[in-house]
Amino acid sequence: MTHAPTVCRPEYLKNARGEQEAGLPTSERELTRNGTPLELRELRYFTVLCEELHFGRAAERLHISQSPLSQAIAQLERKLGTRLLDRSSRHVQLTAAGSVLLHHARRLLVEAEDAAGATRRAAAGELGVLRIAVGLVARDAVLPPLRHSLDERLPGLTIEVMDLAGDDVVDAVMRGAADVGLMLCAPTDNGIDRRLLRRDAPVAVLRSSHPLARSESLTVAELAEHTLVLWPRNVSKAAHDAVLGMFDEHRPAATRVTEGHSGASWHAMHADGFAVVPASAAVGGDYVTVPISDGDAEFQMALVWSRETPPPVLPGVLEAADAAVAENGWR
Repeated sequence: MTHAPTVCRPEYLKNARGEQEAGLPTSERELTRNGTPLELRELRYFTVLCEELHFGRAAERLHISQSPLSQAIAQLERKLGTRLLDRSSRHVQLTAAGSVLLHHARRLLVEAEDAAGATRRAAAGELGVLRIAVGLVARDAVLPPLRHSLDERLPGLTIEVMDLAGDDVVDAVMRGAADVGLMLCAPTDNGIDRRLLRRDAPVAVLRSSHPLARSESLTVAELAEHTLVLWPRNVSKAAHDAVLGMFDEHRPAATRVTEGHSGASWHAMHADGFAVVPASAAVGGDYVTVPISDGDAEFQMALVWSRETPPPVLPGVLEAADAAVAENGWR
């Protein structure tokens, strides 16, 4: 008995309309049915090849040889169970299925890159919340430009500000209640690291009715004839001591320590009293400021953070702080 020769014929699959169309072998189509995942590497290879429509140029762009590129495209077609490209010795052309995949591949690659970038930014602290503890003077003199610089460089960061008095800023940072602090006359240790942002000369604050209020400038000796009003030392030790140090050679006629610190508007201020604050301190209402010509004190405003537990985003914050310094001519 003779047998008819075996003839290899392409397998046919029915499309959505019930029509038969040639495709890849059924065993290869099973890969897709079994949920074999696509790889970003394959999609990237495919996208570059679609842009070049030439295996040699695409391989050169991808910094690989043509063989792994061809293998990757063939593997992609096996996974999807369809031809993505019509290729001959003269040209490479997208099929209808290939055009659909190209549209989705480009979107997926962009989303993957966005996801990777967002993850890296989150790991560096560039996404999320930055808690800044701010002293009263620094809030007006330093915070607005710093915040603008942070918004420009770290737009994914939400800034939360807590208003505190003097050395309470350090306490908040050390307890972990704040990530960084902005303060006047920061301590040089106590587990704190700092970046100097701004130096300010001292000025006298007086009521507008004070006999010295109309002076263009004042000396320490002239001020010492009146009552010095100071905030408590336990509020800001360094600032308190800096002001007192100005009057080592000319003791004030009297010194009055307030119960609290509220900027230039101390309730203890009276017609004959004066206070000493940084030149950048906000003063309004019934108060005026007059420069002190021989005041040797220097008020420094600094960014502070915990030496042991700095926030992950600290490098970005310092970069923003340095930019704010440069843009505003501080230090």
